[in-house]
Amino acid sequence: MATKKATKSTKKSVNKAASTKTRVVKTASVAPSRSGGSTMSDLPIAAWLAEFIGTFLLGAIIVATSGQPIFILFGLVTIVLTVGHLSGAHVNPAITFGAWVTRKISTVKALGYIVAQVLGAMLAFVALNALLGGTPGQANPLTGGTQAPELFRATQVATHKEWFAFFGSVLGLGIFGFAVASALREKKEHFAQAFTVGGGLFLGLIIAGSTAILNPAVAVTLQAFSDLKGDNALAWALAIHVVAPLIGAAIGFVLYDLLRRDVDTSQS
Repeated sequence: MATKKATKSTKKSVNKAASTKTRVVKTASVAPSRSGGSTMSDLPIAAWLAEFIGTFLLGAIIVATSGQPIFILFGLVTIVLTVGHLSGAHVNPAITFGAWVTRKISTVKALGYIVAQVLGAMLAFVALNALLGGTPGQANPLTGGTQAPELFRATQVATHKEWFAFFGSVLGLGIFGFAVASALREKKEHFAQAFTVGGGLFLGLIIAGSTAILNPAVAVTLQAFSDLKGDNALAWALAIHVVAPLIGAAIGFVLYDLLRRDVDTSQS
């Protein structure tokens, strides 16, 4: 009898402990829902700041090196190695758009990225323009005077050549987007990922031509939308430096995902 009583009391204590544990688990699972949605701690502040810093550096590099693709390659590699682990180092609204189209990034995060990128590019222009103000002018042998230094800016597309520049930007960003999609999808080692991204932009710039910027945010740094001449010049500038990159990036990301899906299906 004593043994049966001890067994019953043991079962009761076990059942009480289990019910107490269940209540604790339920309380813990319900608690987050009382906060009423996402909080500031859920927002990717560090990632947004990384995109701001990365785009600032990219814009400054392009201006300082007069847009030479080889320097942009190594500059972007360095940026990816520096902030890539924080945000993925998109540093380009078109790349963020391509990632959003293929559901690699949420809408809130993508909007934050784009705002941070544009602000970073604007700061790059302001900072370099201020630094240029303290640079001494160069002597002009033709006039005998001093020529004030000028900030490197985008080349305006020649009249009746706008469609060539538009499709060049689509093609260049398609190549770049394809490379970035590869780096993101395959989760390559950090150095390999950085050189894949940098090399993709290098190829895109070489193939797209001298008027290509392939970055809507950096187009602000390069003053691509100011002091334009000709009919519909602003509309064409927006089409070439904003619309075309978005289209190209979406094509690059979607194309890579389609090809990668075929590979996964054939191997299964």
